Amino acid sequence: MNINGIKVDVSKLVSKDELLGDLKCSGASDRSLSEIRNRYSQDFGNELIWQYPICDGVNLGITIIAVKEGFIALPFNNTDSTEYELFDLERAYLLSEDELQSLISEWKKYSEDLLGALGDMLQFVQGE
Repeated sequence: MNINGIKVDVSKLVSKDELLGDLKCSGASDRSLSEIRNRYSQDFGNELIWQYPICDGVNLGITIIAVKEGFIALPFNNTDSTEYELFDLERAYLLSEDELQSLISEWKKYSEDLLGALGDMLQFVQGE
């Protein structure tokens, strides 16, 4: 598998169950992903963990992690100043093709809206 130009040997990824088990034992927070981050950074030169900080009406956002089975989404609705995102492991799920298409579409819309608003703000500040 290739991700952003990085060749990823899927056999070196953690399994979904291994990840969820580790998180249950270590606090189910973004901070508790440090071991996986270090392992993936060493093996692949990249953490293979992404924050998707767009509220979908149910979650404040999700953290996406590459696992042997594909990509797992860890929803979060709470954050902490030392632990960062606090994951709801009961609602973790593997991302399907349709869900990934939806995330791409939502991100593009969010990005285009934000860029448009920032451009308008810049024009206002410049006095135009």
